[in-house]
Amino acid sequence: MRASSLKIGQILINMGAITPDQLDQALSMQKTNNLRLGEILINEKLCEEEKVCFALSKQFSIPFVDLDEVELKDELSTVISAELAEQCMVVPLELIDKTLTIAVADPLDYKGLNKISTTTKLQIQSVIAAPSQIQKAHQALYASKRAYDEAREFIANQVSQAGKEDEIDAAKAAADDQPIIRFVNNMIEEAVRLKTSDIHIEPMEEVLLIRFRIDGKLQKYMETSAQLAPSVTSRIKFIGGMNIAEKRIPQDGRINYRVGSTEVDMRISILPVVFGEKVCARITTAIGLKMDKSAIGFLPENLAKFDKLLSQNRGIILVTGATGSGKSTTLYTGLKGVMREDINIITVENPVEMIIPGINQVDINAKAGLTFASALRSILRQDPDIIMIGEIRDKETAEIAASAAVTGHLVLSTLHTYNAASSVIRLVDMGVEPFMVSSTVIGVIAQRLVRRLCVNCKEPYIAGEHELELLGIDDPGLEIKLYRAPQGGCERCNKSGHKGRLAVHEILMVSPAIKRAIQSGKSTEDINEIAVNEGMISMRENLRMNVISGIISLETMLEAASEDML
Repeated sequence: MRASSLKIGQILINMGAITPDQLDQALSMQKTNNLRLGEILINEKLCEEEKVCFALSKQFSIPFVDLDEVELKDELSTVISAELAEQCMVVPLELIDKTLTIAVADPLDYKGLNKISTTTKLQIQSVIAAPSQIQKAHQALYASKRAYDEAREFIANQVSQAGKEDEIDAAKAAADDQPIIRFVNNMIEEAVRLKTSDIHIEPMEEVLLIRFRIDGKLQKYMETSAQLAPSVTSRIKFIGGMNIAEKRIPQDGRINYRVGSTEVDMRISILPVVFGEKVCARITTAIGLKMDKSAIGFLPENLAKFDKLLSQNRGIILVTGATGSGKSTTLYTGLKGVMREDINIITVENPVEMIIPGINQVDINAKAGLTFASALRSILRQDPDIIMIGEIRDKETAEIAASAAVTGHLVLSTLHTYNAASSVIRLVDMGVEPFMVSSTVIGVIAQRLVRRLCVNCKEPYIAGEHELELLGIDDPGLEIKLYRAPQGGCERCNKSGHKGRLAVHEILMVSPAIKRAIQSGKSTEDINEIAVNEGMISMRENLRMNVISGIISLETMLEAASEDML
């Protein structure tokens, strides 16, 4: 075994993955425990697991695969059970005739490989994958099946107890029953894996419907027995700090949940409906978000404008759009980009959606009298350089924000308007004097999220005359390749044809001409026309550019345009 370890170590040294000293350190540690060299290198953070796996691949001449690029096949979850796959740290990838290809973390685990071959009665062919990717793929392949099994187990328990008890205490079941705890945990973990923004749990007359909002669209996750509804709701109430016994009035709560190494924050809303209580759980944590301005979706021209706005030391920057359009994410990313040791940044939010170390964040508590306006008054006595207001909702908050900007603070906030030009008019409508709006607002970023086409299965086609007309192209003979979502999609996009979302923007820079327009009471259309003439890329144009680039479909562009926001 030592000769094998030395060979792997030498491969890693030749790759530049570790130094000779690090190899000696790992070998000395290997003498005192039963771990393999690769496990020690990974556990002690001496080498990345992908590089260790690649070295194993070279040593044993076994292919190395990146499981993030592999489509998992649901039907294979019945070939190897979840328990056996977890025990042997493998994931089934492909079955051709009598040969089963599996991804393994340890190619030397001959005992485990023999057990799989004996259990499945198949010939086993191995490929090597990173342990963390195997765990992730295992969760993806088996989570839904496990959730269904938990549901069936819990319903069976209810039926078996029905003869012994007149009524099952749902609150007690939610707190104490392991199947329902596992069922709710599996549901949340699957939602996080699929990058869900909202979980809808909807009791119907005969079924319990669970749907996930993925990339802005609701998709059915599960339809199961209505008997499960009271216990699922009670379990969520229990972990969300709500009153389990109260079923007649709406309730709100919050859950902090750990999925692997990811901390997930969930905002819970309970609403009494005809057949029980509807649960909506919003996952407020931006899962998979890289706090990088270039990753938001800004066009290069708009990114330059965004950077210019953030470099100012006074004024109001507004991010506007519909609910769920990613406004808070853009603000957080902007704040992350300007953080420095010599700057005091304070936010006031309802609720705080993402904790950013180094920033002072205030969570609104209206019941205790901590409102946006009262918090802002106190914040101004805290010597801030930059203030973020979760949302400007009323005249008082707007006037305090304007006063802060006038006195030398950079203020970032959000509004609910459809486009950039209407935002400044909205402030005037709230009661802020036009001269105050024109002298404090320095820029408005209108934003919305649209669905990206799945890069794995998007379907090319040549634009016809009608499509060219919709894109504003006058030459009917021009041959332009566009893309659309195919019928049925693929496994990577959950058969939807779309995967992920893209933020599209229009950024209005408040120029002298726009200031004069605001002060003289010009309309939204007038202000928008001035901004476009001065170089603003409109939302429609941004969408059009993404259609031509093959990032979104023409249907997505038309859907955005039909929402009367452009």
